[in-house]
Amino acid sequence: MRRFDLPSPRRIFRSGSGTASASTALVAALIGIGLMTQPADARRRSYQPEREEPRKVEDTQSRDPVGPLYGVVSLADQHVTFYDAKGVWARSRVSTGQRGYATPAGVFTILEKNRHHRSNIYSGAPMPFMQRLTWTGVALHLGVVPNHPASHGCVRLPAAFAQRLFAVTSLGQRVVIAPQDIAPVEIAHAKLPAPKLLPLPGVVDDRTTGAPDATPGVEPVALSAGKTDEPKPELVAPDEYVDALKGAAMKKGKAAAQARKAAVALAGKLRVELRQADRTVAVAEARVKRVNREVEAVARASEKMDVDEAMAKAVDQRVGAVEAKLADAETVAGTARNARSEIERELVSAQEAIRAAVAEGDEAIRMMRDATSRTVPVSILISRKTGRLYVRQGTAPLFDMPVTIKDVDRPLGTHLFIATRAGDNKASLNWVGITPPAAIEVKYRRHSSRRGRRVEPLEPERAAQPFPETAAAALDRIEIPADVKDRIGERLFVGSTLILSDVASNDGKFPMDFQILARTVVRD
Repeated sequence: MRRFDLPSPRRIFRSGSGTASASTALVAALIGIGLMTQPADARRRSYQPEREEPRKVEDTQSRDPVGPLYGVVSLADQHVTFYDAKGVWARSRVSTGQRGYATPAGVFTILEKNRHHRSNIYSGAPMPFMQRLTWTGVALHLGVVPNHPASHGCVRLPAAFAQRLFAVTSLGQRVVIAPQDIAPVEIAHAKLPAPKLLPLPGVVDDRTTGAPDATPGVEPVALSAGKTDEPKPELVAPDEYVDALKGAAMKKGKAAAQARKAAVALAGKLRVELRQADRTVAVAEARVKRVNREVEAVARASEKMDVDEAMAKAVDQRVGAVEAKLADAETVAGTARNARSEIERELVSAQEAIRAAVAEGDEAIRMMRDATSRTVPVSILISRKTGRLYVRQGTAPLFDMPVTIKDVDRPLGTHLFIATRAGDNKASLNWVGITPPAAIEVKYRRHSSRRGRRVEPLEPERAAQPFPETAAAALDRIEIPADVKDRIGERLFVGSTLILSDVASNDGKFPMDFQILARTVVRD
């Protein structure tokens, strides 16, 4: 039977022995007719898996981003907006976690990028253009983007947008996932960190005053008061300091390498000369010993001989000649020993020069490492829970200090501040603020029962006030010591971030930047 041929009624009724069989065959034939009369694309659609609808990426701009990129994912609207120093850079639809696999809300960082990534949770499922947000399986990646949440917790991106975004983002850039869309707002506040101007590497700022005189009525005088013609050291911003530090490190390293090469060559030459001097000294000392034996032999011979006056005179002349020969040999030996001592002193100096060159090279490496570490933007977290300020450069902790928070029992909320561009002068930055809903902690404990172990809440979960403070009001309540401000300012430049939160950072076992989850489960 061909594809569109139908069985004849005669064949249908012959296939059964009764009315019921004939009726069943007739119904089957009618159903087959209905299926065959459907369009081909409708029949195929019944067997196709879910595919992304052919819609273009929304509002994607063709310009390159200016300054650091940061994104806001709206779970309710199922779209993401990325911003740069000029404002909105691009928007796109997304697909977040479906029911049972909810995408966590909070403040995240791009921790890892991989062009060809496969999931280690879901049987090696492909995740192209993956940008990891957590070490527990949440990432941005290319995937199917229907008009509803459909992922297993990740944020799926359309193909064109995922490729373009992957090409321009960097590790450490921030992504906020929030229940609703949140727009960043430019903010200027006295409590926001500011860069500290630094002298160029190798320039010491000696514009200090001496210690106060113990004599009453005598005013301290500036040490440089009489040197008004000396130029003041140039002060530069932290990012310019990094460039200058790299240049100084490269210059110092090059000079140290050249000095070490010259010192090693000189030391090799001196070792050859020292071996030659040792041979010369050995020959000279052997000659002295030989002449000494001649002198002793002549002296013994003159004592045994009973000679007249003329013979005695000849013996004295012989002794004088041998003694002169001995004096000459000793002079040659002394000169050889002095030359060897001089070569030894020069060799010691060359070895010291080698050690100094190695030390200079190590210092150049240290300077380069310091400069390299300063190229990563600084991240600052102030946690009301711990009452401390934490500073990291990338994933490397720098220091943490206690900080004063006014009305510490009152929530701060969650606020993210990002330095998007340089200010009007070197000692200022322009900041934007993003205020997602406040983060909360839910305390759970493990509970054993006949059905196994499970967790249950210690207390009923209460809905927290989503926005207890504005960003400016939260900053007003923070007091940072001046010395801590200076330490932060020395490494502060565009791309640095500050987070205020009521909870602590959700750090894992792998190195990472600060991460604030909107809802943190704390097990008792």
